[in-house]
Amino acid sequence: MRSTPAETGVDNTLHYFKSHIPTLIASAKELRNAIESISVNDTVSIQNARNQLGLCRDAYKKIEFFTEYFFGNQVVKINIPPVFEVEEPTLEVGWPVGFQVIEALLFDEHIQDHKKEMLDNTDVIILTAEGLKGLLYETPVTDEGILESLRLDLIRISTLNLTGYDAPLLKSGIRESATALLSFKKNIQPYLQVNKALSDSISFYIERSLYLLNAGDSFDAFDRMYFMTEAMLPLQKKTALLIKVLRKEAHEATVLNHEAEHLFDKRLLNINAFDTTNAIDIRQPLMALGKRLFFETKLSGNNKRSCASCHLPEKYFTDGLKQSIAFDEQNVVRRNAPSILYTAYQYNHFWDGRAPSLVHQVFDVTASASEMNADAEQIVQKLVADRKYRKRFAKAFPGREAHESITFQHIAEAITAYEKSLPVMTSDFDKYMNGDKTALSAGQIAGFNLFMGKAQCGTCHFAPLFNGLLPPLYDISEVESLGITTNADFDKPAADTDSGRYHIIPSPFYIGAFKTPTVRNTEKTAPYMHNGSLQTLTEVMEFYNKGGGNGMGLNHPNQTLSDKPLDLTKEEIADLVSFIESLTDKPLWLKQ
Repeated sequence: MRSTPAETGVDNTLHYFKSHIPTLIASAKELRNAIESISVNDTVSIQNARNQLGLCRDAYKKIEFFTEYFFGNQVVKINIPPVFEVEEPTLEVGWPVGFQVIEALLFDEHIQDHKKEMLDNTDVIILTAEGLKGLLYETPVTDEGILESLRLDLIRISTLNLTGYDAPLLKSGIRESATALLSFKKNIQPYLQVNKALSDSISFYIERSLYLLNAGDSFDAFDRMYFMTEAMLPLQKKTALLIKVLRKEAHEATVLNHEAEHLFDKRLLNINAFDTTNAIDIRQPLMALGKRLFFETKLSGNNKRSCASCHLPEKYFTDGLKQSIAFDEQNVVRRNAPSILYTAYQYNHFWDGRAPSLVHQVFDVTASASEMNADAEQIVQKLVADRKYRKRFAKAFPGREAHESITFQHIAEAITAYEKSLPVMTSDFDKYMNGDKTALSAGQIAGFNLFMGKAQCGTCHFAPLFNGLLPPLYDISEVESLGITTNADFDKPAADTDSGRYHIIPSPFYIGAFKTPTVRNTEKTAPYMHNGSLQTLTEVMEFYNKGGGNGMGLNHPNQTLSDKPLDLTKEEIADLVSFIESLTDKPLWLKQ
């Protein structure tokens, strides 16, 4: 599609995109030749294929900003994780294909056995690349779309490229970040010419970013914190301002809030985008009612238990137990009680993700025989009989009679509003990322660099919330299978038998799979994992350092965590723990 006279940069970007498609195709064909030439006893041929994969990835990174935004569904087979994707609720399995599959096979010890599979994957990349130009004829391209794709690419660089998310074995993320940023530079130019006031500052931060990325530091040694605070976040801020000044904001509804200045602006994610069926606003009367209901024992079958029985505010909304005490006060529930902080920023709830919204979660917990063991109608009757509650509900749900305002749906909505109102991103780390250079210690900064680099934590716990929300669109909550053990005796590990999400969605790829929680506030929420098997953050780091269950010798066929040891030193583990401690929010909810 060609631009109209009102468009500023469309012709420039279309020319750029079309001119780089042949390079990608040629590079993919060279990759195919290199794979074809692999000889099992010839390390040179293997290394040549790996090098060519890196070059082919670079060719894709030059146009990734455009393809991922305008042709996301059509190019999904080029660069997706090498794991099986389960389409819900149909349970259709999407087979992994593309660059990341090829990378995994190129580093497999039985590489010769995978030659045909690698060639097949390369053919898919070639065919997809050859069809890119044809997709343009049915795709409207506007300034708004281009600028949004560039804004998203800055998030992609910050959260995926820098962490090695899509090239963990090649460790080419720093170079690929430079490639993507150079593409950003070339495609932002027409808009800089329109607004000279912002041109100098944006150009300055682009050049500073490129200088740091091209300085020659290895993947593990790269100072991500300095890069983020001194170059990338300012670039994001200035780019957001440029888009706003030009009045070229994209208008489609997304999780991202365009009022946010950068990745670590607490306004980045629209909290109501996560409960699409129950977009509950945090109105003061509704939130206040929800807070009271959160502590209300009338919501239980025995009038003794409340939400706060297992989610204590003073313990960061956990109970500090390996498994919570059950309703009968004799047994325990099946899994560890996670904190409700940041839970509103998820698409599904509970460890196995069985509840699609916070409202559904309230229904589930109150009805559970092992938790609240209550009947919804009886709860409503108890609240209707309370004069004070009748007034509170009338205030929270105005315009309704008492018998209409007190429903279990309204009870769940009020509790949800309270959970959404809990303060987030008030930690020392957040202060540092927003300008307070005294907020973190040298060890915590080193820990951040490890978290986002060598330790690979940031490839599953994505910034800024450090949970399973997948950037740059934050439209998916990932689940992972780690090969969890039943205790911290890693010399004699015993496999946990909890089937995880498989109990909800019976696909074999979900056996032992659980939602990826945030690591924010984990300093205060021990014990860890769904079974409470690990008591300290150091034990958690050691678990990952050993490559999860399979890295310890267990046989978990669907483990998504790499079983390769991270080779972290004791000092590095200590820095990682120190960084995680810097993510502890100030307990402002205790003063509300």
